[in-house]
Amino acid sequence: MVAKHLSSNGFKLRFQRGSIFRKTANLSVMTAAGQFTFVLFLPLLSHLYTPADFGVFTVYLSLVNILGPVVSLKFDSALYGAASREEARPLLLLALISNALVSLIAVGFFASPVSVALAMPSTGLLVPIGLVLTGLWSTTSAWAIRNDALSTLATARFVQPVLMTILQVVGSLAGSSSTILIVAHIISHSVYSGLIFWKTLHKADLKQAIWNDAALLRGKAWDNRLFPLLVTPANVASQLVANAPPILMGLLYGAEIAGLCGMALRFVFAPIAIISLPLGHVFTSLICNSSDPAEVRRLGRKILATSFLIVCAPLLVFGALAPLFAGPLLGDKWAATGQIASALAVFAAGIALVTPFNETTSIFHFQKLRFIVEAITSVLVFATAFVSAFAGASALTTIWLLSAAGAFGSIYGMLRIWSMLQTALARRRSPESALEAAGREPSRTPAYTP
Repeated sequence: MVAKHLSSNGFKLRFQRGSIFRKTANLSVMTAAGQFTFVLFLPLLSHLYTPADFGVFTVYLSLVNILGPVVSLKFDSALYGAASREEARPLLLLALISNALVSLIAVGFFASPVSVALAMPSTGLLVPIGLVLTGLWSTTSAWAIRNDALSTLATARFVQPVLMTILQVVGSLAGSSSTILIVAHIISHSVYSGLIFWKTLHKADLKQAIWNDAALLRGKAWDNRLFPLLVTPANVASQLVANAPPILMGLLYGAEIAGLCGMALRFVFAPIAIISLPLGHVFTSLICNSSDPAEVRRLGRKILATSFLIVCAPLLVFGALAPLFAGPLLGDKWAATGQIASALAVFAAGIALVTPFNETTSIFHFQKLRFIVEAITSVLVFATAFVSAFAGASALTTIWLLSAAGAFGSIYGMLRIWSMLQTALARRRSPESALEAAGREPSRTPAYTP
């Protein structure tokens, strides 16, 4: 009977893992298809819009990518820990309310001379709209994953970049401008969140949201206060690093350089969204579902090797060859994109190595380590860029130094997280004693985060 029970459990665990791999593969394929559509049309877009147009769009995109996911104060992440749909409903409302309030504050901020300083005076008021919709992107993604609506999420992740690309191409017929690029982004994100809510929200969800008690919401906010206090700053630091190059180049060298940098960034960071993040989802899922440290270590080593062979090495090869085909493919005005891509490929390779292991810090409640790692990398990247620029270095030299600093910070973070993981797995052999020593409850951090 014991053997039969163990065999049944083993089969169930294998089945669950198989299901996780299938769902992750579906999400990865649909995400890849959508992203590939945008990348495929980049040469056409480069002929329809000027580098300056892309510069303003890139600065806008960097701002909403950095700030958008945290306008909900990361209460959307609390959705993963909800024990039931009923418990998740007030958390969803809390995330939506936070999103609206923080975005309203942003209206006043970006209506000020800040938008002029960011070289986007004509589009500054569009930034708060982008923040609302990017925040909704994170919240609706979490809601879909919490309710096992991964097929809907996969469809939305395909539709959003494809629709944005179509709107940007068609919009150019009315005259190319950065505003058209931004409005296309706003419309596509509206469709993304609308599609998920249309497919996943029930009448009972809407009814309870309308009649939620204010005291209940305050209680939920207090119970989940560590999300805004710890997860939010860590997320901002991470997004700052990933989106730093275009912003820094725009501030230090002008909108045209920001546009060239943004175009190069699109090419070199695409494999991270398509491959590295799904690898991280698989690894995170295994840690949450397996009690065998040796098995986790084996998969961790395989994922590290896969990241290097499938993402990092090809990125470095692409970077070395980029100067040869950037001009003929994108046009003479974008020829410098190839040299910038060579530099940023080093940056992207470092981020690709650490990305699959980032969420292990949440599983084992090492958010402080995650924040420290992200903060160190951010300081390295920004300090290097400013020192280089003020020393009179060229834009390309600054990008190379920035890229090297970012890669160093990412590799340092991977080593710290990997070391932490080994210690945490060793403690997992006696989970009761480890939790008792830490003085906390077992983790309910989700296996899968967007």
